[in-house]
Amino acid sequence: MRRLPIYFLLDVSESMIGENLYRLEEGLSHIVATLRTDPHALETAWISIIAFAGQVRRLLPLTELTSVVVPSLPAGGGTSLGRAMNYLMDEVDASVRRNTPERKGDWKPIAFLITDGKPTDDIAPALSRWQQHYASRVSLVAVSIGRNADLGVLSQFTDADKVLTLDDSSDGAFQRFIAWVTQSVQARSRSVGDVNKEEQLPDADVSILKKLNLDKPMERVDESNAYFVSKCQRSELPYISRYEPMHQSFDVGSAQLSATTYRLVGCYPVKNSYFEMSSEAPNFATVESDQIFGTPSCPHCGNRIGFAMCSCGNTFCVAGEGEQTCPWCQQRAYFGCFADGESVEISRARG
Repeated sequence: MRRLPIYFLLDVSESMIGENLYRLEEGLSHIVATLRTDPHALETAWISIIAFAGQVRRLLPLTELTSVVVPSLPAGGGTSLGRAMNYLMDEVDASVRRNTPERKGDWKPIAFLITDGKPTDDIAPALSRWQQHYASRVSLVAVSIGRNADLGVLSQFTDADKVLTLDDSSDGAFQRFIAWVTQSVQARSRSVGDVNKEEQLPDADVSILKKLNLDKPMERVDESNAYFVSKCQRSELPYISRYEPMHQSFDVGSAQLSATTYRLVGCYPVKNSYFEMSSEAPNFATVESDQIFGTPSCPHCGNRIGFAMCSCGNTFCVAGEGEQTCPWCQQRAYFGCFADGESVEISRARG
C-alpha cells in the first residue's frame, strides 16, 4: 500500500504558551477525528507530529491514521527552525519509502510548519540542504500564527502562495484555520498521483488567512514580548510570565527620548520537559526590573507573589515576606519588599 505521509512541524516555544498551544493541541485532535470519517484519508494518510522550541522532539512517529493518538504538546525556550527543518529532513529520509525497481514508494509527503516566532538559530545550512534535496520531494505549507514570524525566512523554504498568516487568534478563527488544514489533507488524499492537482490547496478563508504577497512590504512587529521563566517554591515546577512591550516617547529639552516598558499579560504553568525542549546555548538577553509592571501569582501553588528574585539571578514564587528557599539554587534567605531598591537586570527567555 502506498502511503501519504503527513508531517506536522509545530513551534512550541514560549510565545506559543497559553491559548495558542491549547488550541493547537485540540485542533490536532479535531483534524484526526475528521480525517477518520474520510475513506480516501483512511486508505492513505499516515501522520507524524514533531515539536520544536530550542530542541526538537518527535512526539508521534509516522503512524497509520486509525492508530494515531494525539500527544500532549510540550513547551520550551527558543525557536530553532533550522534544527527543526533538519530533523524533518532526517525523518523523511528514515520513514518515507522511495521508489525501487521492485515496488512503488510512498506518495509525495506534505508538511505543515506552524510557528509564531523568528528563528533563534542559524537556518542557512538547513535551508541549503532543503533547497537542494527536499523542496521538490516534500510539499511544505508554512503558517504564521500572528505577525511575529519572519515571513521572509518562511518564503525561502516554500513557495509564496504556501506561506500564510493567521492574523486572528480568536477561538472561531482558529477553528476555521483547523478546518482549512483538514480540507487540505483531504484534498491531498484524493489527488495523490495527479501531478496537476497534488500541489493545489483549498481556497483559504481570506477573513482569517492571508497569503504572502511578495509585491507588498512585509508587516513586522516592532518588538517581541518579554518572557521570564520562574519556578514554584513548593513544587519546583516552572512557569512562564509574559509581558507585552509598551513604547513611550517624551521630550527632554530639545531632544526626544523613547523608552520601553513591559506590562504583565499572562502567566502559564509548564512541565519540567520545558528545560529538555529549550536551547542549550547561553542566553544573555536581560530586562531592567524597573521596566516591568505587574507581578504574577504562581499558577502552580497560588502564592500571591510569583516574581521574587534570588541572588542566583533566578525568580520564583513566595507567599510573602520572610525566609524562603530558592527552588533553583536551594539557598535560604530573607525576602522582603523594598520600594526604593535599585533596578536589577532580569534574564528574559528567548520566546
